[in-house]
Amino acid sequence: MRPVRSSRLSSPAAGFAALLGALCVASCGQSPPPPPVAATLLEPPLQLPEVSLIDKTGEAFTTGLLSGRFNLLFFGFTHCPDICPLTLAVLARMGAEWNTPHIDVPQVVFVSVDPARDDPERIDNYLDHFDPAFLGVTGPREALDPWLKALGVAVHVDPHADGEPYTVTHNSTVYVVGPGAELIAVFSPPHNAAVIAADFLRIRDHYLRTHAADPSASS
Repeated sequence: MRPVRSSRLSSPAAGFAALLGALCVASCGQSPPPPPVAATLLEPPLQLPEVSLIDKTGEAFTTGLLSGRFNLLFFGFTHCPDICPLTLAVLARMGAEWNTPHIDVPQVVFVSVDPARDDPERIDNYLDHFDPAFLGVTGPREALDPWLKALGVAVHVDPHADGEPYTVTHNSTVYVVGPGAELIAVFSPPHNAAVIAADFLRIRDHYLRTHAADPSASS
């Protein structure tokens, strides 16, 4: 806050300034939150680039729609035999066992990197097996590239003959995105529902302490 240079401060303004001062004293007296056990915090956060995708309902999806709440991004594809179902099952369990009622569970966003086979209807049906509340998005490779490059997501489509089944190699990292649509932490495998839930609360606490002036950071 900029220093006040005039002594003729109105009563409401003076009260607000006093409140800010009290909050600062209170927060400065608090010990910092414990660091995450499994996740890695990013300092400073990485602002996500804009993307133009489509969600599981067929509606347009942009990076801005991540704003205003905490999100967990996971990249995969619906034909994935192991990594995707295992990770999504862990994230679904985290939500089902969530026991912090005054704090919203983070929004899980599944990003399909196999748009040739994963249309919105298929993604919707696939996510229903885990948690219907999960958000699913996809788009052509060129539309996904801004996120893939910014987050360092390596995607490789294994060679296949026309019409033959194929697989897609990708990582199993879970990315924590803050209310300002910025990357604030990452979870590397192996994943555990209870650990992710506990670490998320630590990540959230750290974010709110360091972004207290941001009105969007309270979700």
